[in-house]
Amino acid sequence: MDMRTNITEIVNAIRSGMLQAGRLVKLDTPLGADNLLPQRVYGRSRIGRNYEFRIDAIHVLDAFKPRDLMAQPVTLRIQQTDHTYAPHHGYVHAVHKIGSDGGVHAVQLTVSSWLHFLHYRHDARNWQDKTVEQILADVFNRHQRAQGAFRFVLRNPLPVRSFVQQFEDDWNFVHRLMEEEGLFFYFEQAEDGKSHTMVIVDSVDALPASGPARVPFCRSGVGEESDGFTHWEEAGELHSTQLTTRTFDYKQPASAAWPKGTSIPTTGQSALPWAAEVYEYTGAYTFGQQAQGDRLSRIRVEQWESAAQRVCGMGGLRRIDAGRWLELVDHPERQAGDRPEDWYFITIEAVWGIENNLPVSCATRQMARSLKADIDALRATHGGDADALAARHADGSTGFFVMQIEAQRRALPYRSPFEHRKPAMQIQTATVVAEENALVCTDGLNRIKVRLHWDRLNGDLASASCWVRTAFADAGDGRGAVHVPRPGEEVLIGWVDGDCDRPIAIGRVFNGANPPQWHSNGILSGLQSREYGGKGYNMLVMDDATGQPRVQLASSSTGAHLHLGYLIDQNGNMRGAFLGNGFDLKSQAYGAVRGGLGLYFSTHPVTSQPLDARPARNQLADAARVMDSLSQASAAHQADSLGSGHDTLKSFSDATEHSVTGASPDSASLDSASAGGLTAGGGTGQANAFSQPLMLLASPAGIGLSTQQSTHIASDAHTNLVSGQSTHIAAGRSLIASVVETISLFVQNAGMKLFSGKGKVQIQAHADDVEVSAHKAVRLASVTDSIHVVAKKEVLLTAGGAYIRIADGKIEVHAPGMLDFKGSDHAFGGPAQMNADHPAFPKNMPTTPLALSAAASPASTSSLPAGMPYTLLADGAVVKQGVLDASGQLLIDHFPATQQYRLQLANGVTHDIPVPAEYHSAANGELANQGFHFHESNETGAADRATHRQAYHDVLNPDTNA
Repeated sequence: MDMRTNITEIVNAIRSGMLQAGRLVKLDTPLGADNLLPQRVYGRSRIGRNYEFRIDAIHVLDAFKPRDLMAQPVTLRIQQTDHTYAPHHGYVHAVHKIGSDGGVHAVQLTVSSWLHFLHYRHDARNWQDKTVEQILADVFNRHQRAQGAFRFVLRNPLPVRSFVQQFEDDWNFVHRLMEEEGLFFYFEQAEDGKSHTMVIVDSVDALPASGPARVPFCRSGVGEESDGFTHWEEAGELHSTQLTTRTFDYKQPASAAWPKGTSIPTTGQSALPWAAEVYEYTGAYTFGQQAQGDRLSRIRVEQWESAAQRVCGMGGLRRIDAGRWLELVDHPERQAGDRPEDWYFITIEAVWGIENNLPVSCATRQMARSLKADIDALRATHGGDADALAARHADGSTGFFVMQIEAQRRALPYRSPFEHRKPAMQIQTATVVAEENALVCTDGLNRIKVRLHWDRLNGDLASASCWVRTAFADAGDGRGAVHVPRPGEEVLIGWVDGDCDRPIAIGRVFNGANPPQWHSNGILSGLQSREYGGKGYNMLVMDDATGQPRVQLASSSTGAHLHLGYLIDQNGNMRGAFLGNGFDLKSQAYGAVRGGLGLYFSTHPVTSQPLDARPARNQLADAARVMDSLSQASAAHQADSLGSGHDTLKSFSDATEHSVTGASPDSASLDSASAGGLTAGGGTGQANAFSQPLMLLASPAGIGLSTQQSTHIASDAHTNLVSGQSTHIAAGRSLIASVVETISLFVQNAGMKLFSGKGKVQIQAHADDVEVSAHKAVRLASVTDSIHVVAKKEVLLTAGGAYIRIADGKIEVHAPGMLDFKGSDHAFGGPAQMNADHPAFPKNMPTTPLALSAAASPASTSSLPAGMPYTLLADGAVVKQGVLDASGQLLIDHFPATQQYRLQLANGVTHDIPVPAEYHSAANGELANQGFHFHESNETGAADRATHRQAYHDVLNPDTNA
């Protein structure tokens, strides 16, 4: 019978549906029973990887189109030695017409599990605070074919990952996650051949046994079909002996002396030198706890150990698949005393080479893309086992079946090789997000939440991302620049070490929704913040306009600003009118200028040192000379001296000249942490300063004070007014001076004038005499009225030895010479009198409101004696009694003449309180005004007040150099 007749018979057999019965392999497809007959099969299955079968099949369908089978489920059934069939279910993902021979058409199908569909879905999304188990389930469930077709069998719970990002196809994503966590999988086939299930495990102990588990070793050339291994070879490979890693956790930065990392050795490779180490930086914050880091490194090492010890087997075994364990029996190297577990192996990879025992397998011609060449190569390789690998049919047709496996001992851990890498990431942009209606979203490290612009699952809420670190212009220990990006702003996102799971905000950019504050001309630069929940701002702007450089520090609150340089009126991006040169410091609210060691305000020409006050000091020296000259003249003419004022002025002037030395790196003024610091040779030398915390105002052209209300000048010690020419005082209404002790006015040359344009001129001495003396004449004149000389006791007029005395109602007129009375008439009548009115002098001195504070005494405790009865004496006389309240203050009417108060408390504590007016020593007065007014009595009696004040001062202000 020729080939054409044979093919005709085959066509008839296919159409009758009888050709598949009892064959080595059968194929179920949606095309109908027995419409597609498998000729040859080449399959591969591996732990942790997808399985795939390429199938050459024949059919006699005239209307067949490849799309009829694309993505459709099919089941390949392999006949077992007991004539049952083991199913391998899958989905068609490639169909090729490879030729025809007569009425027989050949096609090639490629069949895989549902996992293959993950190649065709590419996604960009992220997960937060999920385990890899949860993430894998989420990805799988997005594929209809995978739903309900997977399960996890894990011995140990997986850690929660704070942030995982996918930026690739699902296939690569799930594989790299499983490789990182040490997970692998195998497939279970449903007994009815209509489905399959992926089983994800983390240990070889979770792998099932093959059925049956005991597999015999059969010698080659046995002359009959074999359901065991005819070849069994062990192999070994060199691998590294130790894995050492480093990582960096920014939340808990490690030092170089104690780095964060792992060091895990391999086992069973002792022949290798210890230097066969793999050292690598695994990226930023690869793990949190050390146990987690060791686990991840151990997974890598276990993969090396697994790859170093492998076994290759070959035979006609039909019931094995990847991901099963078996016990090898009847091997010549197995001894009677061996433990069974020493011969337990897990199948890492299974490879099928099958030619079906169809008559058409040899009847049709060779076709392109056919598996015939591959099967023939396998047949040639294992020609010595032809009988063991033969599969005979009752009709006399002979097929071929060979199984090749890669295995390892079950006692060894297994891990999939790290073949799937994270995607390479480029800089992206993102929008800052926050919780709903929140204006700022940040944490203790100024991290932010962002929504990457490709994110289609998350809205503008904080759930869009993990906390993302932000790069600032400067960041360091105790220093840095902080400007936290706010919701709606656009930032640049980079990836630490290129890791898609480690985003970092590396910059920020303007866009159409958030344009720059200063733009277009390029001459304005600086910083501007924005008020939380408002439109206010703080701003530092630097203006580099040609010939008009300036800098402005401003806050919209109270309109406060400091403007330096070429002053203009700036409004946003607009440069306005010229306002002046120099600086402008202003606020619509309050202002304060403070210098703890002194302040110097000057309009003198600028010198090299800020506190170089020589022009002002020279002027003060001139004033001191004027005071000294006038003081001597005043004292010579029996007026009061200006000595105390002169001394105070000289002391003030001397305090403005005080040399200080700049600090050096080894200066005692630096703390220990700064010792041995760096100054680049600068900052040394000497500069002028103030020896006391003075305030000095100086101007070569004048100083003016002006107010629409009142001007107040107060001094606890002296007030000196010195002018080289004239001192003018003008008052719109009154000039009122009230002095406790003395008024002394001295004019050296041109005399003194006291005029009253209107009203009386009154001079009164309420407690003593009034003396009017002149070196020459004293003239009393009334231009339009009279002169009254009134005395209560006596009026005495005397000159040249003669006198007139008016006293006791009598007038005495005595003269050593002649008395001359002239007049047109003389009347010497009887007695008469006239009572003159004397001015009414006050009986009591005026008082001043005064508050004494018990807490101001250095002897007082931190708690006030509220409720304590007290007695207050003024110069020994009781002036007030009562009970102290919580404030500790006593309000009294103070008489200027009072010299001392004494406060006696019911618990026996006594405070002597001298009045500051009695202090004539400037040092005592200064201490008194600082609060050292009081001292507590003791058993030895009262001591010198100045000594007590100085003692209190020394206790409360210890010498830091002692």
